[in-house]
Amino acid sequence: MPNQRQIRPLGAFLKALREEKIDCILIGMMAAVEQGAPMTTVDYDLWMQLPKRQYLRLHNVVRRQRGTVVAPTLYELEDGTQVNVIFQPDGLQSFAAEYRRSRIGRLAGQSIRILPLSRVIASKQASSREKDLVSLPVLKRTLRLARRLRRRKSSR
Repeated sequence: MPNQRQIRPLGAFLKALREEKIDCILIGMMAAVEQGAPMTTVDYDLWMQLPKRQYLRLHNVVRRQRGTVVAPTLYELEDGTQVNVIFQPDGLQSFAAEYRRSRIGRLAGQSIRILPLSRVIASKQASSREKDLVSLPVLKRTLRLARRLRRRKSSR
């Protein structure tokens, strides 16, 4: 039997969302980490382009992937990876507007839209949750450094 690479549960979940034609954007701390923020987090926050009353479609995707529905918007995939679904994050514009300004990245072998770090910061400021406010100095410093690096590269 040929050596076939196994797709990770997160990758399978993202692929299944695409097949279901459910658009999403990676937001929250994992989006910041993907852009170089020296932070850690235990879950993936995904902003879904889906009316809240259609969350059962997500439950079906999770179950088909042998995951567990922990709460209506919190899922644990087969390997224990946690996915938190957000329908309207704090401090952001419409899904369509943020989707347009997001960049395409790779996560678990799949293409995904990633919220820009400046918008992650805006959302965390608007939430006013203590854990988000505490992370802001590091996120802002990461953004300043990233901008400085981009300016240096463009001036060469």
